[in-house]
Amino acid sequence: MSQQLVFHGLWHVPEGVQRRSVESRMGTLTIEDDGSAKLEIYVVQRKTPSFQTYNHYDVIWGDTADGIKITLFGASSIDDMNRPELFCVGYRISKVFMGAFLRTGNEPMFDLCVLKYPYLRNWSFDDNYGRLLREEFSQSNKTLLSVNLDNNLHLQILQHCDVLSNQFEQKTTHYSFVTLQAAGLLSMNHFIDLVGEISQFLSFALFSRQIPSEILLIRKGECHYNKLIFKKNGFSVDPGNYALIPFKDLYEKIPVVIKTWHEQYNQLSQICHYLLSTIQYDEFDAPDFLIVAQALDGFHKRFLNKRNGKDIKQYQHQIDMMLKQFEDVEAVQKCHIDSAVLANTRHKYTHLYPDEEDKDNVEKGYGLFRLTQKAKVLLTCCILELLGFSHGEIDLCFNSSVFKEVIDMIDLENGDK
Repeated sequence: MSQQLVFHGLWHVPEGVQRRSVESRMGTLTIEDDGSAKLEIYVVQRKTPSFQTYNHYDVIWGDTADGIKITLFGASSIDDMNRPELFCVGYRISKVFMGAFLRTGNEPMFDLCVLKYPYLRNWSFDDNYGRLLREEFSQSNKTLLSVNLDNNLHLQILQHCDVLSNQFEQKTTHYSFVTLQAAGLLSMNHFIDLVGEISQFLSFALFSRQIPSEILLIRKGECHYNKLIFKKNGFSVDPGNYALIPFKDLYEKIPVVIKTWHEQYNQLSQICHYLLSTIQYDEFDAPDFLIVAQALDGFHKRFLNKRNGKDIKQYQHQIDMMLKQFEDVEAVQKCHIDSAVLANTRHKYTHLYPDEEDKDNVEKGYGLFRLTQKAKVLLTCCILELLGFSHGEIDLCFNSSVFKEVIDMIDLENGDK
């Protein structure tokens, strides 16, 4: 069921931000549960000559009836005049910042970001800590993980437990959340980039889309929270108990892995995006295979090529190099990957060769689907090793995730041939 946030108030463009003089006008901001937002500005008389509107505003400030200061970024006009008695001008809003007035998104004025994810608790949670607090009837935060990403940025994953008790009942609230503490002041846009980085890591670690349900920014020297809202690219997916990187089993390794992720993010993000984009889909087609096949090529070029002084350009030889590198990984052994089949299939769907020109070792239909799963396993091996996991730990990751059933089925099907 959709839940809207509605704010009534006065809205205006701050002086000096744009060369557009706009008086404060009554209006309503509506934020949908997917983070999309719309602002409606009203004027009682539709033909008021003094009322000017523009197609775009970089920034709009609002004072709500509840006393909340709101900054709107990227307001683009939409045709929405559905009430004849009012002149209604609608704007789609790119980002909503609740709690303060900002002139741009690049002002360095925050040193702490708090991120909440609906399924982070599935991955990082200490049940014993929750039971202990229930016995003490208290509330507290426990640090589950702490790592310096660089000299200026510190990340923590914390567990919150809140136990309320009266003579009739005892209620426990518990969840995990992420904090990013900066040594100096950072801008809203800088933190937005960091949110994308952490969200992609969690999506990879849980091997399911993870979108923050709440983003809070703290101003230096102030105790109140400012909330940042923008349209989400889908919703978080429940990973169940099948995370790719098991938190408890690899707890000692994870801080180093997150630090490495931060250091390699600019090089790794697009490749990982390709992999994650193929996780959830209702239908399968050749482009899904090509996405993973291209990501393998990109990974080799960015991280593996010329490692031993050899410049390997032929796709099949790149795959052979990767297979050799992971020949002792059980998951790769069970996938029975044929580099010639993978290369020829990639060439066919890249260049759209007609069926009559197919070579014998080209996959189609169900075989193409299975080949895509094999390629995903190989690409995941590459990413996990880059992050610092040993080959034994890589097998541990596969055995704890949804990959296990896929890999076992591929191995079984290969044995039946």
